[in-house]
Amino acid sequence: MSQTNKNKKETKKNTIKKKEEKIQKKSKNININVPIGLPTQTRIKCEVCSKKDAEFYCSQCPVYYCQKCEAEVHKSKEINNNRCPKHNQKFKFYCEKEDQLKCSSGIENCLDQKHLILSLNKKSNQIFQKMEIILNEIQTKEKVNQETLQKSQQNKNKFKQKIQQISQQIQKESDLLKQQIDKSKNKQLKVLKTIEIIIGNQFNKIIQNNEKSIQKINQNKTKMQKIRKLKTKNKNIELINESKEIINKFKNEKEEKEKDNEKDNEKENEKEKEIIKKMKKRKEKEKLKLSKEIFDPKRSYKNAIKLKNQKQTAWNPSEKSWGIILGQTQYSTGKHKIKIKIDQFPNNRSYSNSIILGVIQTKNREKMIKYADYEGSYYFETYWDKKLIQSFKQKEENGKQNEERYPNNIKLKENDIFEILLDMDQKTIAFKVNENNLGIAWENLPKSVHFFAFLELTKINKKNQITLI
Repeated sequence: MSQTNKNKKETKKNTIKKKEEKIQKKSKNININVPIGLPTQTRIKCEVCSKKDAEFYCSQCPVYYCQKCEAEVHKSKEINNNRCPKHNQKFKFYCEKEDQLKCSSGIENCLDQKHLILSLNKKSNQIFQKMEIILNEIQTKEKVNQETLQKSQQNKNKFKQKIQQISQQIQKESDLLKQQIDKSKNKQLKVLKTIEIIIGNQFNKIIQNNEKSIQKINQNKTKMQKIRKLKTKNKNIELINESKEIINKFKNEKEEKEKDNEKDNEKENEKEKEIIKKMKKRKEKEKLKLSKEIFDPKRSYKNAIKLKNQKQTAWNPSEKSWGIILGQTQYSTGKHKIKIKIDQFPNNRSYSNSIILGVIQTKNREKMIKYADYEGSYYFETYWDKKLIQSFKQKEENGKQNEERYPNNIKLKENDIFEILLDMDQKTIAFKVNENNLGIAWENLPKSVHFFAFLELTKINKKNQITLI
């Protein structure tokens, strides 16, 4: 049995030597520095103290060692010669299970226990490959970080540009508002100055008239004193008659002057009233802003209405058709005026024809377009029929909206100018036909509304057409 064991050991040594020769042919001299950051599975322990992980590799000795054992490496001959202290042979293999370097004779126990054994070159190549993978990962992360930094810098620059643009727009708008305020102030100051001049002239005229009347009264007093003296002395009766005539003349002159003063005062009062009316009209014009409304082609019922003139003109494309179309602007605050011209509206009573103009609650506009649902709408209607020629408005009473007919002479015709007056601060709507204000039609409007138009036509070779001004 002993001879058989010896034969086995010899065969193993021969195989190991052959493997070493093959590895030495393929392998090259490589200097290794194992970094601290590698995982514990890939680390090699210090061959001097065998406690800590090796951090350096000396190709001259050759030895794996840590930083503390750096001084002792070059002292020891066994380690300098890269030899096993037990067998005095060079280290050529690495046992992964024991995590130690082995010589050709020290590897026998590992082979018996079937441990995974690698040559030193192979192990170093593995470590290098893992290091390269880690380095590639670090480089890719650095590239991603650089790209993100560039993108963030670009976004910062864009954000700064946007802020500058917004600030410039705010500055422009504020300058325009200041100019408008200054213009309105100057106009009002001019009107006030004219009123002050008129009142000052009236006051001066009154003072002059009073001074003249006082002078004449004083003159008459002197005359009366003379008359009294004549009476006391019982002189001629003619003087008494003269005095009577003088008194009568004075009375007549006084009455005429009073009448003239009244006429002057009436004229001046009329001028003041006209000025006040003009001021009120100007204020009303300043309050109401003409809306720059256009039709929205996306908000049209069954595309039964066509648009032209840069989305400002709507018309029926064919006879026996009707359709609804909405405006683009949303009204929630302020006072606004929507102006519409009735271009074509045939009023022959032999067929039915109608135009409806008004506003609808914003949240109900999709219902109107999909299902022709008029819930939440506030409008003015003109309807031509064989029997009826009438216009409608609606009023809210006891929580319900009831239709109310306008007088027969108030209806829309061709070339009429129709206006919708929206006061979203007071939540009211009123209508005007050719500068004739029909008064408030509805109160308690919703928070936000949109303009809409309904056109219906049943006559051949005719069409309804309206234009937003």
